[in-house]
Formats: sequence, C-alpha cells, structure tokens
Amino acid sequence: MTAPIVLLVNPAAGRGRAARVARAASDALHTAGLRVELRETRARGDEARIAADASIAGARALAVVGGDGAVSHAVRGLLAGEAGGGGRVPLAIFAAGTGNDFAKSLAVPVHHVARMAAHIAAGATHTVDVGFVNDVPFVNAAGFGFDVEVLERMRTPGVLRGTAAYVSTALGALFGYRGFRANMASDSAIMSRTLMTVFANGRCFGGAFRIAPDAELDDGALDCVTIRDVAPWARVPLFARAIRGTHLTSPHVSFHRDRHFLLHFEKPPMFETDGELQQAATCDITVNVRAGALTVIA
Repeated sequence: MTAPIVLLVNPAAGRGRAARVARAASDALHTAGLRVELRETRARGDEARIAADASIAGARALAVVGGDGAVSHAVRGLLAGEAGGGGRVPLAIFAAGTGNDFAKSLAVPVHHVARMAAHIAAGATHTVDVGFVNDVPFVNAAGFGFDVEVLERMRTPGVLRGTAAYVSTALGALFGYRGFRANMASDSAIMSRTLMTVFANGRCFGGAFRIAPDAELDDGALDCVTIRDVAPWARVPLFARAIRGTHLTSPHVSFHRDRHFLLHFEKPPMFETDGELQQAATCDITVNVRAGALTVIA
C-alpha cells in the first residue's frame, strides 16, 4: 500500500474556514488518486507532534491547511522527526490563514485546492532553507523590535482580524514605540537605537509588507533588514514604503545578506518567529540559516 498524504488541519482556525478548505482538499487529493490520512489538531503544539509522527511513519507528504503559524509549527515537527530517525517528508500548503506570507514566496497554487492537489500528485519537490534564532527555527521571517511590539498589542482582542488587525495595530504603535538598542558583532561597540530588525527567508511579512523584496527561499542566506529609529512623523511614510517594497533605498534602512549573524542586546529580548512570540534567555543572539533543510512540493 502506498504511503498516505497526511492532511493536517486545525478545524477551528479562521472561524471554520480551515475546516472547509480541508474538506475540499481531501476530496481533491482523493480525486487525484492519493490516499489521505486526515489529522486534526486539538491543542496548541499538535501540529509539531503530528508532523513528527508523519516523518517517523514515512508519509508521502505532509499537507498543512492553515497559515504561517500552522506551517511553522509543522516544520518544527518535520525537522524534529527527521533528526529523530524519520524520513524527509515534503511539505505542501493549502493556504487558509490570513497573511499566508511564507506561501507568497512559493511558486505553487496554494490558494487553488484542485491545482494544489495536482501538484502534490505529480510529486515534484524543491528544497528551501530554514532559519534559526538560537535554536528556534523559522521558515519565513524572524524579527526584533517593532513587530514584537505589534504582536504583544494584538494579544488584546479587537474587532479586526488578520492582516487588517496587524496593519491597524502597527499604525497605532508607530507613534508610541520607543525602539531598542542592539548591535551586530560586525559593528562598533556603540549600540544604536533601532525600530526593527528582520531576518527574512521569504519576501513578505505581516500580511501587507514586502519587507525583503529580493529574498529567495533557496539561496542559503537570510536578508537582514534594519529600520533605524526616526522621528514619529517620519515613520508612517517609511512603513508605507515597506508595504510597496521600496524602503531598502531609504537612508534610514540598512540591508545585509549573510548566512550567520551575531547580535548583542541591552537585555534578553523578546523576538518573533513566523508570528510567534519568543523570549530569549540571554543578551547574545545567534541567527543563522540551514540551507536546503526543508523539502516542499514544487
């Protein structure tokens, strides 16, 4: 018997939208002649456990129905399963999140269920990179500073959801956030005040921002974009340029592409990986990339 496609979904995500996409995806995969094993999450962290199980069991592929958070947790499970003796299982995505930022950098029809099922059936794959902040993996982007402030503010539920909530909250934080102090190991010992530093594997970020417009998922490097502190009145046009992807030419923005970064903060920082808040244990942070660590359906 051929190995199944493990279809991973949080049925409550997107106010039930993910469950509807999962039903359509299951039907499309069956129509394409594939055996499907539906696995639903019931608690936080289930994505990683189910993905690790799929690796150990030798699934044909892991198809995640969801957004960046679900994909990121699933990737952690795939990496853990492979490190624990499992096989390299390709990742496929049926986009059902709000931002779907990682999916925007993939040249596959993640928003079209029937076409995505056909891609999975065809079996063509491609390897992409995975970034790490210390030992925490990310597939799309990791950030320090302003984006963390926005995510912390979004912990208080509001009327808006998804990308609209992120953009609205970001606009509200633009005038109140005071920035942070840190320096790269390659810079001088003087800590400069910074609004945000993002390490991007993919091109998009926050649902609406083209934070690293030239980033490639498979180039073995991360794009480091640092937006230095500016007067409050100058922040709105600067972030408007980030939506269009034209901010890299601003004198307030620095850009560096590399495989390895060392940062030092005044105090152990909070950071985010693929939209999930994390707390560092020390002031010294290592960011690096593992080339070709993830296989995706191409």
